Amino acid sequence: MSKQKMTLVMTNVFYRLGQAILITVGWVVGFEVVVSLMGLGFNHNLESFLVTLQAIPSTLAVFINLILFAYFIVTPYVDFKWAIQNGISRKTMWRGRALALFLATLVIFILDELLSLANQPAMSPRTLLVNFLILLTVVVTCQAIGNGFGLLSRTWKWIVGIGLPVMFIILCVMLGRLMLTLNNQITALVENKQFVTAMAIVFNNPVIPYVLWLVYFAIVLGLTKLFNDRLQLRRD
Repeated sequence: MSKQKMTLVMTNVFYRLGQAILITVGWVVGFEVVVSLMGLGFNHNLESFLVTLQAIPSTLAVFINLILFAYFIVTPYVDFKWAIQNGISRKTMWRGRALALFLATLVIFILDELLSLANQPAMSPRTLLVNFLILLTVVVTCQAIGNGFGLLSRTWKWIVGIGLPVMFIILCVMLGRLMLTLNNQITALVENKQFVTAMAIVFNNPVIPYVLWLVYFAIVLGLTKLFNDRLQLRRD
């Protein structure tokens, strides 16, 4: 019974995400074709028209990824209400969405790579793996953000949604000013051969990036579960 409900959750995710992607593809392709035809009508340059059409695959790849990110930010609370109405537990919903997230990310990554073949050669297996892990990590982060926002009321969503970017910008400005203030100390540190050698040993170690990624991924995945288990129905 639990597997059937988890499959139902996955089907729901694929259906909604698929709808969003199809609508986006239609708008992107339609807009690109219309603009290209308008350009052809003005300059009567067929070569320029064909070059413009060649940009469609790369544009599609960008927008499909954006839809993937946006879906897992926007839909957690909507899917939670749907799950409660269909007698699906939070645990089953989390598992179903997590598996759907992985499969959707994998399919979209493969689609991205196929679309990119129109403008660039195929990448090595190691590069493909790294790119997939990066994409998967970004999507899981979006899921964590979405689940976190699902805990907030509409008012607090506005407050946090506006406040966090503002705080991030202020923090970046403060860090930039601090870097300028400590410019001499940083320059001395960079010129220190022992420091440079130690940093080179650390960052040239192929294992360390994967360990850091694994720690971050585990934390973010844990946050998706933590926030998911605390979702409650609201009246706002």
